[in-house]
Amino acid sequence: MLAATTKKANPREWKGRVYCYICTHTVEAQIWQRGRRFIVKPGQKCARCRSSLDAAAVVQLDEAA
Repeated sequence: MLAATTKKANPREWKGRVYCYICTHTVEAQIWQRGRRFIVKPGQKCARCRSSLDAAAVVQLDEAA
């Protein structure tokens, strides 16, 4: 019997802008890379309306050239 091992690698993290569906503005948030996808770090709140950004869409990543 083989034991299933799950490896939790630390996701890469960036600062970027996400679209808040409640107040319809883009706000800054921490963004994680999971595989080929980018998601908003769980538990963050919108700076304008204080709603959860868990379902927000990633609009822009801030990366140095």
